[in-house]
Amino acid sequence: MILFENVRVISFSPASVSEPMDVAVAQRGDADAGGREGRIVEAGSALAAKYPNARRIKGAYLSPGLVCSHTHLYSALARGLMVDISPSKDFAQQLKNLWWRLDRAIDLPILEASALAGCADAAASGVTSLVDHHASPEAIDGSLSVIAKAYEEIGIRGLLCYETTDRNGMEGAKAGVRENVRFAKEVDAARAAARAGGKGARPPLTDASIGGHAGFTVGEETLEALAEAVKTTGRGIHIHAGEDKYDAVDSRYRFGADLASRLDKAGCLGPKSIIGHGVWLSPAEAELINERDSFLAHNARSNMNNAVGYNALLHTFKNVVLGTDGMSADMLEEFKFACFRHRESLGPWWPGDFLACLDRGNRLMERYMGAATGAQAAAGGPAAFGKIVAGAAADLVLWDYEPPTPLVGENLAGHLAFGLGARSVRSVMVDGSFVIEDRKPAFDLVRISESAREQARRLWKRMEAR
Repeated sequence: MILFENVRVISFSPASVSEPMDVAVAQRGDADAGGREGRIVEAGSALAAKYPNARRIKGAYLSPGLVCSHTHLYSALARGLMVDISPSKDFAQQLKNLWWRLDRAIDLPILEASALAGCADAAASGVTSLVDHHASPEAIDGSLSVIAKAYEEIGIRGLLCYETTDRNGMEGAKAGVRENVRFAKEVDAARAAARAGGKGARPPLTDASIGGHAGFTVGEETLEALAEAVKTTGRGIHIHAGEDKYDAVDSRYRFGADLASRLDKAGCLGPKSIIGHGVWLSPAEAELINERDSFLAHNARSNMNNAVGYNALLHTFKNVVLGTDGMSADMLEEFKFACFRHRESLGPWWPGDFLACLDRGNRLMERYMGAATGAQAAAGGPAAFGKIVAGAAADLVLWDYEPPTPLVGENLAGHLAFGLGARSVRSVMVDGSFVIEDRKPAFDLVRISESAREQARRLWKRMEAR
C-alpha cells in the first residue's frame, strides 16, 4: 500500500485544489488490496493510522495523470532530423517529402527504439496515457505488438492503431486493416487471460482503436473494410480528417460528400471515434460529430508548425481533447499553446475551457479501458480515470510546485497556462506502480536513449534511399 500524505489534490474538471489530505493506493501484490490492485483505495484525512503498514510519501500537489489524445510515436526519432528534404510549398508536399519517406524507412528495430523513447519522454512529462496513430508501410505485420511491448516496459497506458492508407497500394491497405484487427484480438485475449488469472492479475495497459490515415488516402473499399473492423472489434476509428484544406476539398470533389458524412455513412462515427485535427471541417460536420458523441483531437503546435490554419469552429465541438501529433508528449506545453493560439485567433474560450479539454482525455480512456480495468476489481464497476476518488484508476502525478501566488480551483487554469510545467513533475504512477519516483525512472533510460540514437542514424540513412 502507498499513502500519499498531506498532499493537496488537484482536479482538472471541475477545477479544484483541496486542503491537505491523504490518498491511499493499492499496488499490485498488496496482501490487503482486496481486489483493488492498481486503484485508489481511499482519499481523506489522517489515514496513516488506518493504514499503518503503508509506505508513506509526502508531497506538495497530487493530480490525475495527463493524457495525450493523439500522437505519432514513429516520429520520436525525427528530432533534429539530418536528411536532405526538398522544400515543400504546401502540406501535401511536406507529407510526400518528409513524413511518408520517414514512415517507409521504419523497420521493427527502429520502431521499437522510437516507441520506447517516445513513451519514456511522455512519462517524464506526467503523461500516464498516450494515444498513438502508427504507420510503417514496410513493417506492418506485428507493428502494434512491438509498440504495446514498449508501453508495458515503460509502464504507461495507451490506445494503439495502424493508420491504414491506400497510398502504398491496396495490398498495403488490406495489411493495415488486418493489423488493426489482429491487435484488437490480441488485446481481447490478454484481457480474458487476466480475468481467468483471478485476484491480482493485471489486464494489458494498452487497448486498440481502428486506424485510418486521412480521408484523401482512404478510398471507399478501404473505408468499408475499416468500418467492418470497427463493427467486429467494438472499437472506434482513429483518423485524420480535415487537417489541411486539401483533405476537405478532395472529399467533396472525389466522393461528393463531406469527410464526416463519409465516415458516418460507412458506420465509423461513434462514441469511441477519434477525429484528428478537424481544422477544415464544416459547421454541419461539427454538428454531426457532436451527435455521434465522437472526440476531436486538437493539436495546436502541430497545426502551427505545418501552417494548415486554425480551427475557428473549435469551441463548437462537444468532445475536444488535446494531442501533440508527435511533437513531444508534454501536455502542459500543448495546453499553453492551445490557449495562446486560440486567444490570438480571437476565439471565445479561456484557459479554463482548455483545462476541461485536458481532462477529457481521461473520458476517452474510460470509454476504452474503464470496463476492462474494472473487471479486475472486487469493488465492482468500471474504473474512473482522471479522478482522485476511491475506486478510480491509480494513474497519478506528484508535483513539486511552489506557486508565487495562491493556487486554488478558481485560478488553476491560470497557473497551468503561465506557470506549472513538466519540470515540476516529481513522481508518476500508473496502475498503482511508480513509473518515475523522485525524478528517477523505473525503466533503463540510458539504454533506451542509446538505442534510440543508434536507430535514429539507421532511420535517417534509410530515408535517404526513399
